[in-house]
Amino acid sequence: MISLKPPSSSQVMECVRACQDAPLSYAHRQGVEQPPVEGFIEEEHRVCLGVGTTIYHRARRALDAWKMFPAWTVVYPFQSAQQPGQVVAMVVRICGMSWINPCRILSRCDDETHHGFVYGTLPEHAECGEERFRVEKRPDGSVWYEIRAFSRPHHWLAWIGFPLARWWQLRFVRDSQEAMKKAVSS
Repeated sequence: MISLKPPSSSQVMECVRACQDAPLSYAHRQGVEQPPVEGFIEEEHRVCLGVGTTIYHRARRALDAWKMFPAWTVVYPFQSAQQPGQVVAMVVRICGMSWINPCRILSRCDDETHHGFVYGTLPEHAECGEERFRVEKRPDGSVWYEIRAFSRPHHWLAWIGFPLARWWQLRFVRDSQEAMKKAVSS
């Protein structure tokens, strides 16, 4: 959903409610985090956040509190846990337009060495595909933040402005990595 002015919280939450039963915007294969068909861009980005159990626990808390989202995005509902089946929306302001991008949480991973979740896009999202946000504590004690995704444009403006859309996706990765570094160093 696109608008020229920032949406109110109630407008975003109405979008979240309206998308509750919506299908994913792509052919999802349960339990498989791979593109369903050709034409999706696959990517994986990692950054080391530090070393040790304290850093790992800080990274887990940051992920659960959506701290990985840059300041130019807002997640609704605020401070929601990422539970499978839950619908959330990210509001992004790009080129004077506000985009409401709803997603459904598909799965979580919570164990001694991995913590995170996967979401899939819903029909109102500008892109279509899946994204996994995860922190990992490796055997050497290093803690890594990872974004793994496959996507392609979904909205006609994202298709027309594909180079700009890709630039914003890569900016999101860079800013997300910086946000996580800042969150674990506090």
